[in-house]
Amino acid sequence: MMELWLIFAVAVGLLVVISVALLTRKKKQTFRDNAVLTLAGTLLVLGIIFGDDRLVGYSFIGSSVVLSIIAAVKSSRKK
Repeated sequence: MMELWLIFAVAVGLLVVISVALLTRKKKQTFRDNAVLTLAGTLLVLGIIFGDDRLVGYSFIGSSVVLSIIAAVKSSRKK
């Protein structure tokens, strides 16, 4: 059972890395920021929903925090 959750956590991590890689392409700045923040909000809600299982809930919430920090750093560098 533990291996299943480990595979799930790694899959969520890979999803975040792929999403960030796809969103960092050269496009409109407002679209990219909104997409990253939308993804972060979605992961946060999923973390709250799956909060009964700590590994899954904290994985989603941690991914959300990382994406929010990335969006904040990128927006502060552009201004």
